[in-house]
Amino acid sequence: MMRLYTAIGNYRLNEKGLPLVTAGGRDCALDPHELLLWSSLAFRILTYQELRAEFYEKEQDLHILGELDFDHYLDRLTMRRLVASGRDCTGVDALYDLLGHLYVQPAPNGIAVRAASFLKLVLGRRLPFRKALAVFHTERLEPMERQILALLRHEMLSTAELIQCTEKGKSRIRDSSDLMDTLYREDGSDCEGIVTECRTSEARFPVIAAVANLYLKQQVTFQIL
Repeated sequence: MMRLYTAIGNYRLNEKGLPLVTAGGRDCALDPHELLLWSSLAFRILTYQELRAEFYEKEQDLHILGELDFDHYLDRLTMRRLVASGRDCTGVDALYDLLGHLYVQPAPNGIAVRAASFLKLVLGRRLPFRKALAVFHTERLEPMERQILALLRHEMLSTAELIQCTEKGKSRIRDSSDLMDTLYREDGSDCEGIVTECRTSEARFPVIAAVANLYLKQQVTFQIL
């Protein structure tokens, strides 16, 4: 049985410079060990063994050894719904179990955000000018990845909803009413029903791969409702 983990929410600093993760409309403060674990999963998907090994390695590197163990912090973040997990017998099924119910949200990567990051790297961290320019680099996207981002342009959708939109040949979702007409009103489906139905859909393979790749490329984040 394979189990995979990833981070939920968006990281930001509040007006006092304290780290927060925003998930499901909540601002959640993290202690140093929680932040260490959460940041290890940000824009990554790891197995339990990989995450545990990285947590203890970073804990030593940062000299913040604590009295509580890795599983304590993992359980806390899971209960706070800041970390999601999925498991199954095969990798692709474990990945669907992880991502199927999560909502996919485009990451803030506009020119203003990139410019602010560039200035922070050059002025704050004294990074060489040419290295800082890397924030303006955008990775080339595959056709399915571009299609996923197009579907997310106006509405935040779950991975299962993205699979159903792809099955139905839907390339754009205009608003919530359009989403309801496309996926829910015709047969009275609900969110959990769609997650279950898409578990065996052939369209799940390219969509799951595209969502995971967009996340690893830092083009999207995962959210809960």
